[in-house]
Amino acid sequence: MKRLFLMECGKIARSISYWLYIGALFAAVIQNYERTVESELRRTDNPASVFYIAENGVYADDTDQLSEDTMHTMMMEATKRLMDNYRSNSYEYYPFGYVKRKTLSEKEQAAILLYLNELTGLDGQAIIGADENRDSEEIQISGGGAFVLNPGKKGTFENGQFIAEPGEWEYVENDSRLSQSLESPGGGFEIQVTFERFKEIMDCVNHLIGRNSYFSWTMLSLYYYPNDMQDTPITEQQHREFYEKDRVTGAFARYFCDSISLIILCLPAFVIMDLLLKDKRYKMNTLIYPRTESSARIIITRFEAVVCMIMLPILILPIKSLLAIVSYCHNIGIRVNIFTFAAYIFAWILPTVLLVMSIALFVTILTENHSAVLPAGLIWLFCRPSVDKIAGGNYGPFDLIIRHNTLKGYGRMMEHMQILILNRILVSVIALLFVGFAIIVYDAKRKGGIRLES
Repeated sequence: MKRLFLMECGKIARSISYWLYIGALFAAVIQNYERTVESELRRTDNPASVFYIAENGVYADDTDQLSEDTMHTMMMEATKRLMDNYRSNSYEYYPFGYVKRKTLSEKEQAAILLYLNELTGLDGQAIIGADENRDSEEIQISGGGAFVLNPGKKGTFENGQFIAEPGEWEYVENDSRLSQSLESPGGGFEIQVTFERFKEIMDCVNHLIGRNSYFSWTMLSLYYYPNDMQDTPITEQQHREFYEKDRVTGAFARYFCDSISLIILCLPAFVIMDLLLKDKRYKMNTLIYPRTESSARIIITRFEAVVCMIMLPILILPIKSLLAIVSYCHNIGIRVNIFTFAAYIFAWILPTVLLVMSIALFVTILTENHSAVLPAGLIWLFCRPSVDKIAGGNYGPFDLIIRHNTLKGYGRMMEHMQILILNRILVSVIALLFVGFAIIVYDAKRKGGIRLES
């Protein structure tokens, strides 16, 4: 079986799909991971860098609370954005991790207007006409004045566009009204509700728009709430976690796994599908099926070969950055664990690779055609984590990939370690079940019990 294993590895290495996978993997590592490592090593004296060591031992304060100023800023900025979205009737949301735009119905727009009335204390006409500098057209002329078109005086069409007539242009001298418009765009209102009521309104708005809109608490928290995604001075807790718990390399290993997560969610399926279909293209099925080797040994050996070839570049690619990190830490007298990358790769990445490929293995053996493209595409589309999980620590038992898009957050990960371990075990077990199903189908085909013509 060693000979068969090496033969399968050689076939994979000559496959175009395999090199496309390596190319995508390489691009993701360079774009998402290598740049972060280089940036952190360049700015080690910056208090916001995880490498930063304060000479006086004083770091930023640990806090998970919003200040009054931050709450006010959040409410003002979110309300202004909601106002802009209402006027254009175009709202952004992230249903499956990527942005989509939505146009609301007339009834939904009316509900948004009521919320804006409550938030700002302005009536509908004032809301439509607010932010005049942005929504008005101005033609400057000599003498300092301007012809100004103020849309909205006659209301709006059903699609939200302003009703404006050619005769509505108005000449405005260079007076206080014009200067105020230029100096304070978007001003003219104050938030009229408490912070708790603001959160309730934003939740209602989010339900009208769709999953993970800008106005969801998840997105507002990422933008304004103190979290590990922000490039702010590190706290003493973060400093200790990075050097004492993560031993430096743990933080970068998690970030590396996160950087390639979307690649391994889909492309390994195409590699194993291409390998299996080569037998049919070169009419090898009639030679393989009658052989004395058991179906289990053949399928397991081929599956092992693909897994090894898929994991090999993942283990090799972080070596360059690992050497740079180890060199820096050696110079400052910090000991690091050089095996952390391998540990995270096998714990976080391997179970996902196993499941993605086992499903493709089963479907391809069953159909003997490219039908596995469909489940691979569906997995990539629907199993991508929502934006609330990109910072890590928020794990579910059925999450196919683990996100941790920050060099911080060791403590948050440890708080949810049990569910994380359960998740990886569950994913691995399901993968092995699909391999078992594939063996059963393959054995039946060898004995002539199943015939599916493509």
